[in-house]
Amino acid sequence: MRTFLRHIATGQYFQSLERWTPDRDDAYDFGIIAKAMKVAHKTGVPDLELVLSLDDPDEVAATPFEKLLHGLLHTRKRHSAGRRGSRPWSAAVSN
Repeated sequence: MRTFLRHIATGQYFQSLERWTPDRDDAYDFGIIAKAMKVAHKTGVPDLELVLSLDDPDEVAATPFEKLLHGLLHTRKRHSAGRRGSRPWSAAVSN
């Protein structure tokens, strides 16, 4: 799997902090989603999407970065609400 960032309005892919490219083959492959998300957040560029390219070069899945973040924040809130008052890992961490 290859992992890219693409600007929604221009269709250009992230190549470096100073360069964007229309060609996915020339784009920077982040490899893992977390690395792409970290860079997207740090750049502060609006309207980015996360593009995942599987084995077939013509088959891609894209998710706008803002929607991805919204989903992650919603999931974190839901999971942390379920853990209130119970922290089974705390004993292992404090020992």
